[in-house]
Amino acid sequence: MKKRVDTIKENEEFVKNYDDSKYKKPSVTADIVIFGMFDSEENNYRKLSQKELKVLLIQRDQGPFEGCYALPGGFVRSNETIVDAAKRELGEETHVQCDFLEQFGTYSDPKRDPRRWVISNGFMALMDAGSINLQAGDDASDAKWFDVSFEEAENEWKLQLSHGEEKIFARLKNIASRWDVKQKFESVESNDIAFDHQIIIADAIMQLRKWINETHIAFRLLPEKFTFRELQQIYETVLDTELLVPAFRRKMAFLVEDTGEVSGDAGHRPAVLYRERDGVDEI
Repeated sequence: MKKRVDTIKENEEFVKNYDDSKYKKPSVTADIVIFGMFDSEENNYRKLSQKELKVLLIQRDQGPFEGCYALPGGFVRSNETIVDAAKRELGEETHVQCDFLEQFGTYSDPKRDPRRWVISNGFMALMDAGSINLQAGDDASDAKWFDVSFEEAENEWKLQLSHGEEKIFARLKNIASRWDVKQKFESVESNDIAFDHQIIIADAIMQLRKWINETHIAFRLLPEKFTFRELQQIYETVLDTELLVPAFRRKMAFLVEDTGEVSGDAGHRPAVLYRERDGVDEI
């Protein structure tokens, strides 16, 4: 017992006298990639609307990168965790609340922020965004949903973000080695994107595609009640591929339950409404 007491005292003395001035201290931020799923606008009311994946960007109203678009986020305060900071920044910059917020990456390039060494933690937020009332706040002059596309072409990856006439693009190179468990990107060219947020967005898209195949994450992009077709559209939109209806229904059948209700969209054949089944283990 005496040895344990002595060890505790020694540790307390070590911490009291410890000099950490020889280590440079980075600032820490949280940046949030907010994905929303929207119904496309169709002029023909008899045609079923398609799903569109969008990412939320804010326009910076101060330097650095004033006028450029960036992910919602900000610095972690001394009295909060990184997760707390992500939740706070999400509310302050967009006035958006969501039920899904998950960390997926850390970004520590000493040159990623021109002000000083800043380590950022990437978070992903998901929501069925059709009913969201979007507002810009804090240090954002504007907040907008951008259509998002990310695909490989000619040994490069191309990220395209668009909102009406506004077009943002980035070219990235995959620098992962054969031993890496996931792809790693390096920016080749970009326009109107602040910091290294094109890389964070690219990583988030790849992580979303992975998670949608391994978890029940797709339900976070849907309202509480949905049709089987809407569920399949979520997968097809995120994975950017068409899926065979019979095979998809077999795979998803045990994850959903019939609500006993049907959709009432005018001009469309009524479809059964489902909800996520409770108590089912992850895929």
